Amino acid sequence: MTSRTPGGRRTAALALTVTAALLTTVGCSAADASDASSDGPIYFGVSSATTGQYAQYGEQFKEGFDLAVEQVNAKGGIDGRKIALKYEDSQSDPKQSVAVAQKFVSDKNVVLVFGDYSSNASIPASPIYSAAKLLQYGFNNSNPDFTKKGTEYQWSTSITTDQNYRWTADYIKKKGIDSVGVTYLNTSDWGIPAYQAFKDEADKIGLKITDAESVLDTSDDYRSSLTKAVAGNPQAFVHIGYGPDAAKIVSQLRSIGYQGTFYGGQDEESFDGTGDAEGSIIGAQFIETSSKPEVKAFVTAFKKKYPKEQHVTSFEAGAYDALSVAVAATKLGGATREGALKGFKELGGVPSVVYGTINLDQSTRRVKSPELTPTILKDGKWVEYNN
Repeated sequence: MTSRTPGGRRTAALALTVTAALLTTVGCSAADASDASSDGPIYFGVSSATTGQYAQYGEQFKEGFDLAVEQVNAKGGIDGRKIALKYEDSQSDPKQSVAVAQKFVSDKNVVLVFGDYSSNASIPASPIYSAAKLLQYGFNNSNPDFTKKGTEYQWSTSITTDQNYRWTADYIKKKGIDSVGVTYLNTSDWGIPAYQAFKDEADKIGLKITDAESVLDTSDDYRSSLTKAVAGNPQAFVHIGYGPDAAKIVSQLRSIGYQGTFYGGQDEESFDGTGDAEGSIIGAQFIETSSKPEVKAFVTAFKKKYPKEQHVTSFEAGAYDALSVAVAATKLGGATREGALKGFKELGGVPSVVYGTINLDQSTRRVKSPELTPTILKDGKWVEYNN
């Protein structure tokens, strides 16, 4: 799967309560803070998990961001001004992301903010960014509500869960498969809506779900749920979740004797390195093994900067693209908060290693017509699947 947005474990009600309380402290002084000064670096904020459960993704984002910043600055930055990033650790937790938002909106030098990793962490912070007129670029946020229920200050270049899982159901059916067993993450902000999108499309096209079991990504033993999910002998199996939980699920699925094709997982280390995950299929936007010149150039530059990294995933690529989009928007509209918003509203034709070219739909504040490519995991790497 390509949707990369996990849910935190706190309820939306709690997060929104915290948001409302903090909004009263932000007040007019934060919202009315002047934008970045006209000299010195141009600062972008990054709200991400550098510690905690999702720290691996925060590190991957940082590598992609830092490579892009280095390349932009080597070419003169924006009108001769260097780009610099201010990182704040949210742990991808709703309560922490709200506190981070409060800090960023109070910093008049921050032109826009990237993040958070999860929609569950981003959405509660959105009212704070909107009130301060500071653009929140949730480039990794696949929950449609991030932009759908947000304001003109929320933008994303992530494919939505709805688009992703409709594609998954359609692709499985086109492969001649008529029945699937399913597990999905029991999270209200991501897993349940993602499963509902898959189910709605499956019902529409006649793909039978023999059984669907909700699970948590904090579990270590899924065998009871998996036994129920495959009791009806489905032709294939779908897991709607993330890489680490998918790695455990596919291994336990094989351990109970099920050998049907596994549709699920993520392009990340724990899943890619799981032997039982070989042959898994997902729809991908970024493929490290692609022959496209822009992808090859990015992968080469990335491995040169980070020689210990043997694998480049959509997480690094997504952050790299996001920095490029932010720079293009700032060049277009100006290095202020108002300028960043203006640039996003006028942006088009941005070169991308994920999409080829990024054009934004102004009505959805997301990428126009994102496309997915079938990929299969072979020898620990995802490659285009044409069978």
